[in-house]
Amino acid sequence: MSRWQGIGLRLRALFSRRAIERDLEDELQFHLEMEIEKGIRQGLTVAEARRRAKLSFGGVERFREETRRARGLAPLDDLVRDARVSLRLLRRSPVFTIAAVGTLALGIGANTAIFSVVSSVLLRPSPFPDPERLVMVWETDSASGTRHEPASWPDVEDFSRESRTLSSIGAFRGFPTSVTRSGEVRRVTGLAVTPGLLETLRVETIAGRTLREGDAPGGTPTVALLGEEYWRAEFDSDPGVVGRSLTINDNTVQVIGVLPREADLGIRQVHSRADYSADFAGGNVAIWLPLLPSADAYPRATHPFLTLARLAPGIGIEAAQEELGRIAAALEEAYPENANRSVNLEAYSEVVFGPVRAALVVLLGAVFVVLLIACANVANLLLARSVTRGREVSVRRALGASAGQLGRQFGVEAAVLAGLGTLLGVALAFAGLEGLLAIAPTEIPRLQETGLDAGVLAAVALVGVGVALVFGMIPVWHARTLDLHESLTERPGRRTTEGRRARGFRSALMVTQVALAVTLVIGAGVLLRSFWQLRSVDPGFDAAGILTAEYQLPESKYSTATGPGWPDIPQTNGFHAALLERLRALPGVESATISANHPLDPGFTNSFTIVGREAEFGSYPEIRIRFVSPGYIETLGVPLLSGRPVTEGDVAASPSVAMINRAAAEAYFGAADPVGQELSWWGITRQVIGVIGDERFLGLELASGPAAYIPLAQGARGQATLIVRGSGDPLALMPTIRSAIGEMDPGVPLFGEGLLGDAVSESISSPRFTAVLIALFAGVALLLALIGVHGVLSYTVAQRTPEVGIRMALGAARGGLVRGIVAEGLKLAGVGVLIGILGALAASRLLGTLVYGVAPTDPATYVVVVVSVLAAAGLASLIPALRASGANPSTALRAD
Repeated sequence: MSRWQGIGLRLRALFSRRAIERDLEDELQFHLEMEIEKGIRQGLTVAEARRRAKLSFGGVERFREETRRARGLAPLDDLVRDARVSLRLLRRSPVFTIAAVGTLALGIGANTAIFSVVSSVLLRPSPFPDPERLVMVWETDSASGTRHEPASWPDVEDFSRESRTLSSIGAFRGFPTSVTRSGEVRRVTGLAVTPGLLETLRVETIAGRTLREGDAPGGTPTVALLGEEYWRAEFDSDPGVVGRSLTINDNTVQVIGVLPREADLGIRQVHSRADYSADFAGGNVAIWLPLLPSADAYPRATHPFLTLARLAPGIGIEAAQEELGRIAAALEEAYPENANRSVNLEAYSEVVFGPVRAALVVLLGAVFVVLLIACANVANLLLARSVTRGREVSVRRALGASAGQLGRQFGVEAAVLAGLGTLLGVALAFAGLEGLLAIAPTEIPRLQETGLDAGVLAAVALVGVGVALVFGMIPVWHARTLDLHESLTERPGRRTTEGRRARGFRSALMVTQVALAVTLVIGAGVLLRSFWQLRSVDPGFDAAGILTAEYQLPESKYSTATGPGWPDIPQTNGFHAALLERLRALPGVESATISANHPLDPGFTNSFTIVGREAEFGSYPEIRIRFVSPGYIETLGVPLLSGRPVTEGDVAASPSVAMINRAAAEAYFGAADPVGQELSWWGITRQVIGVIGDERFLGLELASGPAAYIPLAQGARGQATLIVRGSGDPLALMPTIRSAIGEMDPGVPLFGEGLLGDAVSESISSPRFTAVLIALFAGVALLLALIGVHGVLSYTVAQRTPEVGIRMALGAARGGLVRGIVAEGLKLAGVGVLIGILGALAASRLLGTLVYGVAPTDPATYVVVVVSVLAAAGLASLIPALRASGANPSTALRAD
């Protein structure tokens, strides 16, 4: 029989065991019947022939065994027998089994759930070919210190024309889009892209064609692409949608194709990364529109376009950065609008995944620590069990069991434990993953693709095998250290003692558990303090009781102010004014206002000059522009620091004015009073009429930058945000507000309704997600570690029961015994705490990217954690100490 034939037979034996057993039985019966017939032909009786036939076989069972061994079935039989014995032993020790399997399941389940997210977000291959060659081209402004600014269209054209290190370049801009179907207007996520963007990503349509030059003649789109999810949800995946007409943003366009869902991977993260960006509703892109801007509509001074490029073959990002830096320097010299500007190239993968990578790595590290602590607990349980089984092992060794047979038995036991723990852990992961995804921040890319796929399950199986191998070695190691003579001569029922090496191993496990738990708890404490600091940040406005909703006026009926003239637009300004009048008259509405930006939308920045100080142009940072209607600061509760707010009298025909915030006043005017000073941009000079407090429109983590608030009537905008302060439940006002707008114009849909307080809370969802999960894992880790401390000390004290009895019989004080046992526990816990502090200090650099308002080595957190852990360890030690000292000395002595 060749080697491969042998392997084939073993595989067949593994998967066709019943058939092989049946064949074997038939074969045996056949030979037995042949022998019996042979005996009968020789004149024997049937009974005698049967007896002789069985004797000639030398024992049917032995023959069966030899045949199985020859066919490769014996090892499988041994494994099956060991597995049955293991299950029987585990069933006889339900407390041990539940504790070990439950602990393993907790650690494996948590690791499986978190690894599923990490695998989906960070490890899954990119849908774009050669993703390492994709780079974001940001513009920078040394005056304002910004490094992630969108680009102006003329700059994009110059980069594309002059660069030799970029093989392609594309621009895009996200915005909410209105789609009208069957008379119903719905708001979806839209993305305007140049044809170069799809070429750069190398994305192909799944139906129809892609974009071409000329699809937006005069800047007006005539065609559109659908996103895959929108196509499946709204058009039932009908390929016939290509060629149909669709009304988008009040324009009729032709659907020319459908893009796969992965085409917009990272679009939301890029918008979030920008220092300021176009309004982007987030979510999957439903409508892709052609973008063909002109320098007249988008001059060099405006920077609305996000830019993605693909490096030429063989070109590194450093070489491209150097070349584009030279081009930017030439542009800076040629155009005053490009003063202080340069470029910043950043890997696309870093923009998309960089912000979440550290948090996910920290979470994965935290659950791995939980798994290690859980494994240490199970190792302690197995070691204790090995000690109690010392006599059984000695008897088996004395009867001839080899080290291999003992090792196989213990290995199978560990494999059964690890297998049960892995199965239960996977079940826990299935249940926990859904909850995990429900609280996960939407900023995490690919989150909707997360699941327990084959790769994750393979990784879990690998962990299970690793755990089985490690745990299987513990009883084997202990069996090798047993003194055969001592174990066999012990009286039955006498407590089996463990050796010094076993005690040292148990103590080392306990110290390891405490060290790992302290490291994790300190990290969790720092993150929780950071999150608390973030929650305590004053956003600059009072969000309680405020409702926000957005709307977009159709361009065909409502013009907006574009260009330097900022003309009066009666239709648009009239709609805003009439809407405010209606809303303020509604019962339950305390105040209402309209803004071009949501209070948490950073909006855009612009260059400007201070009249009389033009020579300083370029020496101060750009200012953010925000359009607001009267009642803005009153509704939001933003404090007026000096001057006056925007009022009903600040209309297009009145003198141009603006409010500025405190940051702008301090940046541009220092200690001088800015009220009455004049600022100029877009060819318009505006007088500063008031100074208001700083709103955290960049998010709670970032300080406000300089901002100017322009009356909405002096710069009409079609995109607007309603801000309504109501009494009672503000959301109850939504039907009334929707009805009021519908009566004014049924073609104006509301979208993005919500409470401002919820939006503020959502803005810190990422740090909350990380802090809550780390705290949860740290709590589990600390609990497991304390259980480990309690278990080790309980076992140690139980081993010392005779000693305690003797000391008490000799007159030792109970208090002294308790103090001695507790001190022993605290000594081991103290060593673990010291190692844990070193571990926390080593991990502080990673935490540094995740904390706000607190140092990653925050001394207060370290002190609180150390005192708490030592106190908990002391309590865990006190319980077995009290139990031991409360025993009757005669009972303790009889135990020996």
